Amino acid sequence: MTGAADATHLTLAAPGTAMAHAPGVSASQAGAGGSLAEVILRASAWIENYCQQGTSADHSLFALSRTEKWGMPGRRALLDVDGTLVIRPGHFPVQSVASLAAQLPSGASQNLDLSLAQITGEGRLIEAPLVFPGAAPFAVLPTALTRAGRQWMIVTYTGGFAAGTVPYDVQQACVWMVSELLSARRNPSGAATVKQGTNELVARLRRDTTGDSILLVQAKAALAPWRSW
Repeated sequence: MTGAADATHLTLAAPGTAMAHAPGVSASQAGAGGSLAEVILRASAWIENYCQQGTSADHSLFALSRTEKWGMPGRRALLDVDGTLVIRPGHFPVQSVASLAAQLPSGASQNLDLSLAQITGEGRLIEAPLVFPGAAPFAVLPTALTRAGRQWMIVTYTGGFAAGTVPYDVQQACVWMVSELLSARRNPSGAATVKQGTNELVARLRRDTTGDSILLVQAKAALAPWRSW
């Protein structure tokens, strides 16, 4: 292993791991007090499920190339009044857009020119004027594509956090979740207050009616900007 200049990343030298394993699989050995790596994986999975980005089959927050098909008009795809196509893909922030195509009820499809496409809404939206490849600027799609009829938009894009760029608040939320999972050892019943002799633990904010611990409240607040509502 070689360390990076920021002292927070490590590089595994060739030939790599002796026992290859899939991403997200803990290859560490648990000690007498359990496995910290396994708890970190559980906390990370909780964060992805809580944020609810993507679909039920893919809640990953990492930047990957994905192809999605959304009905239009709908919450994920719409045609604005000024002839601009607006797509809200399942994963954000959007890093890049590879292709965008409109599919009509007849089954015919047409690729859109991405040269004028913009990533807006703090990385949540893809906006593209309806232009065909090779067409004159701002040449609109045929009238078959309307705001009233049913169509589908197929988008291929890269969305999520790139390696090494996970926002600090998401990292801190993972720390809080790991602490939450580990604190269950001291308070397995989830009681609001635990008192043993002269030691007293208050696990929740006073007057909090949700039953969430202080750590859980902090984690949810930090993840709010990255949650898909």
